Amino acid sequence: MADPIKILVLDDEKDTKDLFLQEFRHQIENNIYSFSFSVSSNEVSNMLKEGNFDIFITDINIAGFDGINFISQLKDAYPLMKTIVTSAYGDMNTLRAVMRSGAHDFVIKPIDFQDLTLTIENTVNTVLELKKAAVTAKKLSAISDELTLSAQLQKSILPGNSLKKGDVDVWADSIPAAEVGGDFYDFFWLSDTKVGIVMADVSGKNVTAAGENVTTMFVTAMYGIFDMETHELTYTNAGHLPIAVVHPSREPSFLECDSGMALGIMEDMTFQDNKYELSPGEIIMMYTDGVTEAANSSGEEFDSSRLISVLKQHPITTPKLLVNDLVVAIKRFVNGAPQSDDITTLCLKYKPRVVRNVT
Repeated sequence: MADPIKILVLDDEKDTKDLFLQEFRHQIENNIYSFSFSVSSNEVSNMLKEGNFDIFITDINIAGFDGINFISQLKDAYPLMKTIVTSAYGDMNTLRAVMRSGAHDFVIKPIDFQDLTLTIENTVNTVLELKKAAVTAKKLSAISDELTLSAQLQKSILPGNSLKKGDVDVWADSIPAAEVGGDFYDFFWLSDTKVGIVMADVSGKNVTAAGENVTTMFVTAMYGIFDMETHELTYTNAGHLPIAVVHPSREPSFLECDSGMALGIMEDMTFQDNKYELSPGEIIMMYTDGVTEAANSSGEEFDSSRLISVLKQHPITTPKLLVNDLVVAIKRFVNGAPQSDDITTLCLKYKPRVVRNVT
């Protein structure tokens, strides 16, 4: 059974309590309303603090009671509680002032209990809607806190932005479209001369014949191993976008590769290795579709041709500057349109060290 609506009545007329208890006896017996009464403004503040009331009914003409100021304070102190004021018919100026200060409704004295009953019922509906909204707001706040924590955890999983050692300079970054992104990147040493790089994108698009994957979620991924001794990149594609290459002396291009099926769709998939030998100064870029599918307010996408255009403008640069310049170009293109997907990039530059011969 739901808790009754708790109503506090402040009125210094002696018969008020008896009238209320008589008129609302059925609601009281059926646990719909619960009434508390006070004849003094001095004790009301303590009763309000202790009682957790839903509705406050008060006569604004009680001696020594600054009703306008008090009701204004109640609105801030008890935002879920609504106030109904009672006043004599000839005191309309005071009633208007009280309503402006935050009262929810009013009833003219002598009280017509049929009118008061309807006024209370309407006020109860408002109170219940406020309580419902408060519960929803609390849940949303909890969800927001969880998303913030998840975003922090996800950020902690990513390895950071940079890696520099020997002939390798790596820079990666991810800008999530929501609190928690669906993109992932990683870079790590497999040996003293080999570094692994990964780019992945969790997707929830519709997939036919998804097998046991009832959530129809899958992951596109690109995995590469760069060998500093042979300056060769071995890479494997699981349904991901092709790797872009920035050449110091010619047009940017995309690496050819045999694209396998995305991860999570079918079991026991085999993937084909591809190889590319980097020349000194070349940069390879892995990225997610948040780059090429970034759209402006007209629905036009950044696409791969604009990506190549940006890379073309920076034949000689660092991975960090290249990523930053690409993000700037995307933001300029979308021109304030909402970001619909994560924007994630990872660049690796092969930059052989200059070894001086000392004789």
